[in-house]
Amino acid sequence: MTVALIDDQLLGAVLRGKAPRALASKDLFTTGYWYVRLCQAVLGADERTGALSRPFAELPDSMRERALNAVLELPAEIGLISLRELGPTIAQWRQHHELNILSIEALAAATLLRANVYLSAASPQLEAALRSERLKVTVRSAERRR
Repeated sequence: MTVALIDDQLLGAVLRGKAPRALASKDLFTTGYWYVRLCQAVLGADERTGALSRPFAELPDSMRERALNAVLELPAEIGLISLRELGPTIAQWRQHHELNILSIEALAAATLLRANVYLSAASPQLEAALRSERLKVTVRSAERRR
């Protein structure tokens, strides 16, 4: 099965039961920072919502509760590599790529997993780094029709 590394917005779509069709037959993984960003957005949203939290806030109550539980306890079928495993690879890539910590973790995870990376928004530096390491990257909206 093909491994797909998904960002925070796509992870949110998956946890809401709205995974893009392109991810249907993939072995899904995310990174620690993408997962943390989703948790902060969804669980910290009060009256103001943003791109990550709004789709959760707009769900009907029963669906929202199920989705929030999935955020609180990431389903076992979504992989998450420990920083214990990623640390040395992150340090290696830091010498070759000028990326922020969020992007360098994604590059390290994608490299270790040999994953296809799915982003919900363009990230030119990350995309260039992934391609330089011969990894496939796809940019697609998390809210695009399935």
